[in-house]
Amino acid sequence: MSNKSPLLNIIFQSLNKVTRNVLRDFGEIENLQVSPNSIDNFVSRTENKVYSTLMEDLTKSRPTWGMKLNSIEESIEDKYYWIVDTLNGRFNFSHALPYFSISISVEYNNEILSTVILDPLRDELFFAEKGKGSYLNDRRIRVSRRSSIGSCVFSIYDDSQTTNNKITEIFEPIYALASKYSSVTREFGSSALNFAWLASGKIDCLFTNNLNKNQVACGELLIKEAGGYLTNLKYINAYRSYGDLLIGANPTLHKELLKKINNKF
Repeated sequence: MSNKSPLLNIIFQSLNKVTRNVLRDFGEIENLQVSPNSIDNFVSRTENKVYSTLMEDLTKSRPTWGMKLNSIEESIEDKYYWIVDTLNGRFNFSHALPYFSISISVEYNNEILSTVILDPLRDELFFAEKGKGSYLNDRRIRVSRRSSIGSCVFSIYDDSQTTNNKITEIFEPIYALASKYSSVTREFGSSALNFAWLASGKIDCLFTNNLNKNQVACGELLIKEAGGYLTNLKYINAYRSYGDLLIGANPTLHKELLKKINNKF
């Protein structure tokens, strides 16, 4: 994508301002021989620094735009909003696991118009604008072209605590489906990077549950512009069915997966 829009350039520049500090803090996690509470406080400070820097920078560039501070905030008609997820994969970050991201999306009239997901460790920027395709850095990306469930990599993610029995009930059919068709399942720990990896064809099928609206914001447009679908079991788009079990894949696999799951195989 040779000519990036002014809006994307604003987002890229803002993310560039926080990348170095995030990488520095991540490097220190491994050296922190302290209590879990101290590590949690350290990670919280990292998140707060990222959010403060991005909020100041983005607000300065677009003073009339709103900033979504929480997932239940209602949108005002004909008003633009920034939606920022400061540290998606916080648990991974706090354990020095190299799979986390920062995302910024733009919403207008309850629709995502632009989205950017940054993987700071790999220096990878995934981005999309409505009607312009999805990209990784300067390269166009597409969802996987696989058409057989048996050759797929399934990615599973739930934002709830793993001790919640409801999680087992929700994902039990997914694991059973993967086992029946000899598909491979992976749990990476960052919903935003899972969206990005689905859009770029690194994984074939995505199953995620219990995400709030702000967490879903960065994913649907990126996957759609890469040629894929992200919906709930009733084919309702993800941004309008947040909190549900969401399934993402290319059109062929998406149709087959929903058919099998809804019919219990």
